[in-house]
Amino acid sequence: MKFSRQSRLLRPVEFKSVFQQPIRSGDNCFRILARANEIQRHRLGMAVSKKVCAKAVDRNRIKRVIRENFRAQMVGSAFGRTLDIVVLPAAMASKQSNQALQDSLTAHWQKLIRKVEDQKTGNSQDQQRTQR
Repeated sequence: MKFSRQSRLLRPVEFKSVFQQPIRSGDNCFRILARANEIQRHRLGMAVSKKVCAKAVDRNRIKRVIRENFRAQMVGSAFGRTLDIVVLPAAMASKQSNQALQDSLTAHWQKLIRKVEDQKTGNSQDQQRTQR
């Protein structure tokens, strides 16, 4: 399946809406922010800065891995709710292999979907702690 223009966050307004009240997931390679949207597909935005990866080759490699993993895992998949996702790589990401980056991203997608489903049903960790 192709990574089409409709699967991307393109405008600053779209990025800002994700940054306002995100669902978060993070590790030593990526910090990922997501927010449920009202569109019928998941959308991806990336912010790979020169501060994180000085060389353009490394920035482009990371973006390529993110896009391909998103396309393979998320585009066309049927979940209860769709997400707008912004991926922010950490400095450690430029030192990792492509396979390590893909494994990290796959775990993040699953974690985000689980968090959104928990929010939807009202089973957040905060609520579980207060019920104890």
